[in-house]
Amino acid sequence: MATGACGINCDVCQLNLVGQCSSCGPGNSDLAAGKIAVQQRILGHPCAILACARLNHIDYCPRDCPSFPCDNFSKSEYPYGQGFLNMQRRRRNLGPPALDPSGRPIEVEASWWDKLAHRQKDRVANFTLTGIDDRTGHLRFRFLEREILVDTQARCLMEKRDGEWEKIARPMLELTVLDYFSRVGCLYPMGREMVGAEDLTDAHYFAGRDRLRTASLMARFGADADGFAAAGARLGGIPEQMADAAFRLAPFPRVPVYYLLWLASEEFAPRISILFDRSIEKVLSAPAIWCLVGLCNYHLLSNS
Repeated sequence: MATGACGINCDVCQLNLVGQCSSCGPGNSDLAAGKIAVQQRILGHPCAILACARLNHIDYCPRDCPSFPCDNFSKSEYPYGQGFLNMQRRRRNLGPPALDPSGRPIEVEASWWDKLAHRQKDRVANFTLTGIDDRTGHLRFRFLEREILVDTQARCLMEKRDGEWEKIARPMLELTVLDYFSRVGCLYPMGREMVGAEDLTDAHYFAGRDRLRTASLMARFGADADGFAAAGARLGGIPEQMADAAFRLAPFPRVPVYYLLWLASEEFAPRISILFDRSIEKVLSAPAIWCLVGLCNYHLLSNS
């Protein structure tokens, strides 16, 4: 269940949709027990409301507890106090969870930086239609309306914020950038064929339940074609005349990602499809494609 003991419905929280936070669940649930253990380990203490609900065998405080609202609500920083708001602000800037499809942490190997450092930057820039920063000499490009610098000396990515370059820790973006810039070897022809993940050579990597993580997109946009189109537009998406709403994102200048939304009809449930230009499998590995889609999904949800 997505509603916590405090009464907050996590289904409508952006942090839950993008995978940065999970529901505490009702007080008597296994979710609550797990959440308390995590809070104890990370914070040194559990949420007072959740701990009280579990101790007193209460599922939902507003519904089941005769003492609601008690001091745990009026004096606690969660869920309605400054601590909750600070947590929301902090987590909304973390980016998507750096986990692979199996839930393992994504690790960026040093050898990928080695490979890129030995490539000629002007060739990489020409093949990808990206640029070279005049001041630093590093590769520079726009990723979904964000200015990104690839510093091969410091082995990090940097993002331009308020006119200044700041180091960012985004393993999914780092893996994708290094894989792309290290792999691309020419200007591959584009526009010949549009394909889904199931049509790629490494389709098996994308097999399984919701491997491209469209469920969160459906939860947010399944009945909101205008909101879907607006979210795409905010990321520089170009409208496409397909489905009930569709647009083309360009996370890299020569790597388009297509998003199509079909609203519910009498015969079919709503659905979202994610498509690629066939050339994507020439320039990105399957794990990098998965990370790229995860990043696009995250930014669509966080900008909705």
